Amino acid sequence: MMGLMTRLKMETMADPAVLKRLEAARHHLGPHGGVLMAEMVSAARQGLNATVIIQACAVLDVMLREPSGRPFDADGMDLAAARDSRDAFWLRERRNGIVHYEGGQGGLMGDDSDVSLARDADRALKTVIEAIDLLVWGVE
Repeated sequence: MMGLMTRLKMETMADPAVLKRLEAARHHLGPHGGVLMAEMVSAARQGLNATVIIQACAVLDVMLREPSGRPFDADGMDLAAARDSRDAFWLRERRNGIVHYEGGQGGLMGDDSDVSLARDADRALKTVIEAIDLLVWGVE
């Protein structure tokens, strides 16, 4: 049977395939977005889950606003879809709960912190990938 520490370590590690996709997309962002993306990927590799959530929200916001890189060429409907998606809204709310301490947030209040934050970090990375697919590659 797998030990608790081994299980927690596995649940706090980001999917290598997801990180590889994010690294590849980084070169299609502007300079600001590229730096934030690199730091987000680095944080994910280290299991810094709260940092991943915060950085993912920053990457998404910069992709929507930075006046360079491929997302800058996206049309208005794609920008609105990426900005207003259910997952983008969730990501902003989750980030605000961490940064501004808006009540007791799952993953920051005790027992299940590693597992809860790892799940949310994984969702945050996938939210960024969905936005990249839409804004960089034009795929929904």
